[in-house]
Parts: sequence; structure tokens; C-alpha cells
Amino acid sequence: MEPCNTEKTIFNKYKDTQDKIKNSFSHIRTDLKEMDKRIETMRDYIKKEDKKNKYARKQDKKIREEFRRDVDEFTTKITQLKIALSTVNSLKSEYVIRKDLAQIEDKIKTSFKNELDRYKDKVENQKTTIKDLEKRLKKLEKDLPTEKKIGSWFSKNNNP
Repeated sequence: MEPCNTEKTIFNKYKDTQDKIKNSFSHIRTDLKEMDKRIETMRDYIKKEDKKNKYARKQDKKIREEFRRDVDEFTTKITQLKIALSTVNSLKSEYVIRKDLAQIEDKIKTSFKNELDRYKDKVENQKTTIKDLEKRLKKLEKDLPTEKKIGSWFSKNNNP
């Protein structure tokens, strides 16, 4: 009996092992199916994320290009402003120089005008002095005796 019993136990163990193997394979298949589903879900998620990342990179590139263009435009405008400022400064200095020159010219004109006025005053004074002297000269010429001299008090011809 013993052999039979051993056979039975072996057979039972064999059957249990086979059941366990079947169950194991069944569990493995189920686990594999679950893993395939998870892997597929992960792939889909990764594809979506990859698409999002590609789109984000494209957007980032666009933004960077736009930023570069804006920076270039800004640099150009700053350069133009610097040129305009230097032009304004040169015009300002030129204006100041012109203004200074105009003031100098005005001072020279005023000085010449004052000199001319003084000269005219001197000429007028001298003319009046000359007129006065001419009047005195005429008056003296009128008062001078002519060639008929009657004589003076001390002369010899004056004896009557």
C-alpha cells in the first residue's frame, strides 16, 4: 500500500504542481496583459508629452526668435537714438556758437555805433567850433581898418 500511497501522493503533488503551474501561467498572462496595458498607456502618455514638448520647443523657438528680433530692433533704435542725440548735441553746440557769435556781432555793432556816435559828436562839436571861429574871424575882419589909415595916437601924421 505504501507504494500506492506514494504514487498517489506523488500524483497529487504532480497535479497540485500542474495546477500551480497553470495558475502561475494564468497569473503571468494576466500580469503580462496588465503590463501591456500599462506600457501602452505609458507610450500614449509619453507620445502626448513628447508632442507637448515639441510644441513647447517650437513655441520657445518662436519666442526666442521674436525676442532676438525685438532685441535687434531695440539695438537699432538705441543706435538711432544715440546718433540723434549726438546730432542734437552738435546742433546745440552750433546753436550756442551761433548765439555767441550773434552776441559778439551785436557787441561789435554796438561798439561801432557808439564810436560813430562819438565821432559824429566830435565832428559836430568841431563844426560848431569852426563856425564860431569863422564868425569871430569875420567879426575881426569887419573890425579891422582898411588901407586908409588915419593914424594912431602915437604916429607923426596925426598932427593937425
